[in-house]
Amino acid sequence: MKNLICREMRWPDEIDDMLAVRNAIFPFIGREDWLRFPSNTASMAYLEGIPIGAIPLDQRKFQIAPGHVIDTAFEHAVGTRADFRSRGVGSAMIEAAAEFLRDRVEALMVYRGAERSAGYRFYEKSGHRDLVYMRQLRREPGPVADADVAVGGFDEIVAAQSDLLRVFNAAFGNYGGFRPRHERYWEAALTDMIFVVIPQDFIFIRTPADGEMQAYCILAARRQVRPDQQLKILEIAGTSDDAAREVIRGAVAEANQRDWPVATIACVDSPWRMVMREEGFEEGLRHTMIMGQPIALERLFATACADEDAIADLTITLWAPGFDARVWEGPAARREITVEGKELLLYRMLMRRLDIASAAASDLLTIRGERPGDRDRLAAALPYCPWEYHSIDWL
Repeated sequence: MKNLICREMRWPDEIDDMLAVRNAIFPFIGREDWLRFPSNTASMAYLEGIPIGAIPLDQRKFQIAPGHVIDTAFEHAVGTRADFRSRGVGSAMIEAAAEFLRDRVEALMVYRGAERSAGYRFYEKSGHRDLVYMRQLRREPGPVADADVAVGGFDEIVAAQSDLLRVFNAAFGNYGGFRPRHERYWEAALTDMIFVVIPQDFIFIRTPADGEMQAYCILAARRQVRPDQQLKILEIAGTSDDAAREVIRGAVAEANQRDWPVATIACVDSPWRMVMREEGFEEGLRHTMIMGQPIALERLFATACADEDAIADLTITLWAPGFDARVWEGPAARREITVEGKELLLYRMLMRRLDIASAAASDLLTIRGERPGDRDRLAAALPYCPWEYHSIDWL
């Protein structure tokens, strides 16, 4: 489009420009609230000085595997003025974001639903690929066994954060797919921007009711903005299946009091998926995914690598239909291999989401210059890691 300029929003001078586009499409947030979150920036589209598009970007840490945390920019509230849609403005803003963020983050990412939608196709066309799939689990009101739980709210969550961290680490110490947890995480997360835009009431369930915490569940109910007459599980963690079952039953009981269903979104590798099904939750088809587009491949590879010694004598190049890039040069490099695959597979490999040996054995990945043992060495460097999504990170 002639005279279209896409670039980073100037903070704070152009916040009002960004909000003018955003608030015409999505639930309102004011300038003062936006200023509370300095990690946010935006990719802006201007036409002859007039803002016509905006992609807010939340710069955040993201754990792809235990001990392996990357810098990311999560896109949200992506919007273009109605009279300029389907004219390449959104894609141009994504391209601009990849350029101005390349020195700061390793990947652009987004939480996205509905694979058959135009919105999903926009992200796919702009270079994002699916990194993990989730599905809804929903339990309608109905009889539930009694549970040994205590029920509280936001204040109890904040007071219990050291216990939450202990239980979360026991449940998800071998997982990725979420923002890194720390002792003040929950207070920060529950006052983050999404809960300003969509205010919610929080319910905290823990087991046992007295004594050392073994499991917890954090639920939310939407108020005036997009009310949906259900309780949503934002996060659940436990030291065992039996402990998790107790708080799941407690969550159902809380929903029953309102004659509401209770629902959550879980990944295939969720440790509680089968427990919830045993407790009467019904699964839907996969609907939600985390999508990603690596923009600093060499840094991403180095951060993701779990065993540098395994590939110390290799130079590694990636080849896909849309790009090729050298991502690793070992300290004792003596030869080069090229890992070939579609963008989806290579992005998943870099994010620790691919069983490399199996993918190579089934011809999904091919390796130019391969020697015996190279598949196993690559698999040692970038081993598969299960991911779990927690709605508390973002709705």
